[in-house]
Amino acid sequence: MPKIRFILFLIILFPTFFLFAQITNKEVKAKIEIEENADLVSITGLAENLTDSYKSLSYKLTVIKTSKTNNRSNNVQSGRFTLEANQIKVLSKTQINTNDSNQTIILLLIYDENEQLIGKDRFVIGEKNIGLDYNQRPKDGVEITGIVSDETKTKMGKDFYDAYYTEYSKLKLNSSKIIVVEEELTNSRTTRIRIKVDNDILNEFITKPDEEYLASMSDDSVVKTFNYLKTLEKQSKSIKQY
Repeated sequence: MPKIRFILFLIILFPTFFLFAQITNKEVKAKIEIEENADLVSITGLAENLTDSYKSLSYKLTVIKTSKTNNRSNNVQSGRFTLEANQIKVLSKTQINTNDSNQTIILLLIYDENEQLIGKDRFVIGEKNIGLDYNQRPKDGVEITGIVSDETKTKMGKDFYDAYYTEYSKLKLNSSKIIVVEEELTNSRTTRIRIKVDNDILNEFITKPDEEYLASMSDDSVVKTFNYLKTLEKQSKSIKQY
């Protein structure tokens, strides 16, 4: 009985943690299809409505390439779409050349009307620092770790992402969570940067053309990311023990 009470306590205390585990790919399934032709890889992102109800959704298809010299580049396609009951829809198509890359990570994320993540799929080409075979989709129990998605739009945003990613990589946390660095335009000439994990905003701030300020925000964001991921790790261990 005490163990049952403890688990119920955790569910009440950390509802987002349990809810996310339950809903991903349950109502809407994200799927990446890959077709290889010589050095070109064709990528198709699809969504499948697994329910009998109409859905209004949005998606992000991100291609993250890491070169032999450890340079990273991101290409993001996004948009809004609808799904009828039990419908399958092609969301986006793109092609990449794999000659200049040791590793390419492809992410498809699907969000509901409230911007909550409800579907995701991942595919990896290459095996740089993650121990996966060439062209392997993660199987049950195997996670791709250390993913930081760059969704910035300006040079300041890109500079922040580079600084954040450099410091985050030093932690060697190897979390299976997808960290998103996103940037949006404000009403003025500035932008707003957010660091998100799943549906949680870990940090956000208005950009300034100041290197010291961006470095400070980078350090602050890395600390908040570290604390967040460590908290999730402790929660997971507590649940396994009980």
